[in-house]
This record gives sequence, C-alpha cells and structure tokens, in this order.
Amino acid sequence: MGEVQEIDVEQIMDRIRENIRRRRGAGDSPTSENHLSPFDSGQAAADLAYLHSGYEIRNISFVSHRRVVGPLIVAAKKALRKLLTPILERQVLYNAASTRVTTHLKEWVATLDRQQAQAVQAVNTQMQALERSQAQLRDEVLDVQARLRAEVLALESRLRQELLATQSQLREDALATQSQLREDVLAAQSQLREDALAAQSQLRGDVLAAQSRLREEVAGQSRALQEVRQSSATARERVSGAERKLRRVLHALETGQARDGRPETRAGEERPALALPELEPEFDYAGFEERFRGSEEELKERQRSYVQYFEGRENILDIGCGRGEFLELLRESGIKARGVDLDLDMVLLCRDKGLDAVRDDAFAYLAALPDDSVGGVFAAQVIEHLPPRRVIELVTLCYRKLAPGGVLILETPNPKCLMVFADSFYKDPSHVQPLHPDTMQFLLEATGFHEVEVRFSAPVDSFMRIPLLQAPGADLERFNEGIERLNSLLFGFQDYAAIGRKGFAH
Repeated sequence: MGEVQEIDVEQIMDRIRENIRRRRGAGDSPTSENHLSPFDSGQAAADLAYLHSGYEIRNISFVSHRRVVGPLIVAAKKALRKLLTPILERQVLYNAASTRVTTHLKEWVATLDRQQAQAVQAVNTQMQALERSQAQLRDEVLDVQARLRAEVLALESRLRQELLATQSQLREDALATQSQLREDVLAAQSQLREDALAAQSQLRGDVLAAQSRLREEVAGQSRALQEVRQSSATARERVSGAERKLRRVLHALETGQARDGRPETRAGEERPALALPELEPEFDYAGFEERFRGSEEELKERQRSYVQYFEGRENILDIGCGRGEFLELLRESGIKARGVDLDLDMVLLCRDKGLDAVRDDAFAYLAALPDDSVGGVFAAQVIEHLPPRRVIELVTLCYRKLAPGGVLILETPNPKCLMVFADSFYKDPSHVQPLHPDTMQFLLEATGFHEVEVRFSAPVDSFMRIPLLQAPGADLERFNEGIERLNSLLFGFQDYAAIGRKGFAH
C-alpha cells in the first residue's frame, strides 16, 4: 500500500505571504508617521500661502520714480483704479472663494491621510493575526498528517498480513486441487490410452484386412482391364490387319496378277498390280504407324494449322500421305489435292476414304510432272527417312515443280528436343537420320525459297518438365534459368516444319 501524500504547510504559508505582499504593494498607503501632505512643504505649500496673503488686490499703493511725470502717472492709476473698483471687487471675491475651497481641500486630504493610516494599521493588525492563525494551522496540519501516516502504515501492515494469509491459504488449496486434478488426468489418460490402443489394434486389423481385400480386387481388376486392353488392342490390330489384307487381295483381284511388281503409272493409270509375295508385305508399316503414331483424329488436329498455307490454291501434292489425314483436312476446306505413297496399304486406305492417292515413288512422280505446275507440296514425317543427299534433291525438285507463289512444308522430328531420341525417333527402323531446323532453313533459302520460316509443334507433356525451385529468401534465379534451358533441351517441341514459298519470276 502506498504512503499518504504529505501536505506541505510551509509551501502554503509562503504562498499566502506572497499574496499579501502583492496586495500590499498594489494598494498600500503611507502612514501618518512616514508621510508628509503635499500642502505641508514645497511648491504646493508656497502657493497655498500666497493664496491666503494675496487674494485682496484692492489696497495696492501706486508709486512712480519719475520726477516729472511721476505724479501724473500715479494720479492716472488711482483714477483708473476707481473706474475698475467693481471689477476688482468681483476678482477679490473670486480669489477669496478659491482660497477657501483650496483650504477645505487641504483639510479633506489630511482627513483622508488619517483614515488611510488607520486602515493600513487595521490591515497590518489583521495580517499579524492571520500569520498567527497560519502558524497554528500549520502545526495542526502537521499533527493530522503524522496521525494519518501512522494510521496508513498500521492499515498497510494489517492488510499485508491478511494478504499473506490469504495467499498461503490459496496456495494450499491450489496445490491440493492440482494434485487431485493430476491424479484424475493421469487416470483418464491411462484409460484413454488403453481404449485407444485397443481401438487402434482393432482398426489396424480391419484396415489391413480391407487393404488386402482391396489390393486383391484392384489387382484382379487391373489384370482384367489390362487383359481387356491388350485383347482389345490385339483385336483392333487384327481387324485392321485383316482389313489391310482384304484390301490388298481385292486390289490384286481388281487389277490382275502382277508379273513385275512395278508401281502405278505417273498419271494414275494402273500398272499390273502386286506380285503374290506383296500380298504379305515384308514389314507391316501401316500396322506400325497405327500402334505408335497415334490415332487419325489426333494427327489431324496436329496438322490442322498447316491448311491455312494452302488456302486459295489447288493441285496440292501430299508426299507420303499415309492414312490421308492431311488430305481429309484439305478436302474439308475445299482444296483439291492428291497424295502419293509407296505403301500400298496406305494408298488403299486413302482410296477407301474417297481420297485421291496413288502408289508411286515421290521422286519419280515429281519428276514426271511439268515444271511450275504444283500449287503446293506437303510432306509430314518423310525427310527423316531419306539420306541427306536425297533431302537436298527433294527440295530442289519441289522448287522446280512448284508454281510461282507455291508453298513447300516439310515436317520432321525436332533433334533439338532430346526426348525425341529417347522416345520416338529410333522406334521407326526406317528412319535414317534427323535434320536440324537451322539446316533445313538454310537449305530452303539456298534453293531460292522466300519467306522461309521454322514452325515448332507437338510439345512434350508439361508434367514431364522439371519443376522450378521455390525457396523463400534464396537467390534461385540463375538456377531456375538453367532448369528452363534444361527443360527446353529435354522436353521441348518434338516436331518442326520448314516452310518456304516460291517467288514470282520477274
């Protein structure tokens, strides 16, 4: 408990004395003992004496020191005085009245001085009495303050003792309650632990049994699904293979047995058809593409962006037309086109779709066409099957056969994406070597094509890319830049197309 605030009596008394001194300095008047009236001495006293002695101005004697005219002047002055006697009498009366008023004022001022002295004496007497009262009050205040301090100290001591006793009792009660709670909690924890262990053991057994059953069911369904998928794919391939074989047989029956096995003629005229050994090709390339290249719908979506380059033109040639996906896109856009392919199965499939396709060697077919007669040439996934010398020959031949303004598009795997070599390029045993996009751009420009561009497509699925690191406070910019370069190298675009346009002759 804090101490009672002390009353500073001395400070209060000093403040009272200072107030009295200020009041005394502002309105105190001198006492009769140490103050002289202004009429008792000085110029005021002399003026007052002059008023008493000189207010009578009628009995003034006239004297002249001039011997000759002196008597005349005196006589004139006396005559003048008699004439001015009424005026002088009024002046005398005025002077007398002024003197009496001044005398009364002097007496009144003296009376005021006496009254002021008496008032000052009374005030001094009261101040002395007040000072005595203040001293007595200071003693009383000090006495009261001492008693209050003693009482406060006694009360503080008593409260401290009571507080200590209460704290001790509360501590004992808290310790007892804490001990009881600890025992109750330990007992509850022990019981809960036993119940949890029992429930956990039971749950673990149930979960293990359910997992075992689920694993067996999933494994069985997975095996069944895999078997169905394999059987479905096998059945689909068998059906597709049977369809191809049927087409070959029908084609052989329609065209007659071939004696020399030569391709069809350049203008689409049928040569003698296949020899018997060709009814069963040495390598089922159509079946290979069906399994590894993707569905026809997927391939059409990849190639759809190339259609715009051939809009407004006709007599488009699709080299290596395969299953005819691009020919179908051109037909949907109203663009007249023909496909050429060495694989009989591919040609027959295109014809079943109502597409214009011939079986022939692309070089031989192009060479037989007139120069400047083809509106555009499209070759997807072809040039990687050729030696470099033949690629140069193909580009040169296409440039010669294209009409002015005609477009050449050569799509091929992108060797700048290493995933191509790990996944797709070496699956095809007929691939010879990849061609770098810079090489193909140079080849087209050197051959004479204009507006040459390289267009990348078929990016690797993004889930295969290496994720960038995100660490707060770490400077990972350069590291992540390296990861981006590595992603571009490993998981970039799988294909690209070299595109060029033949200029108009000047």
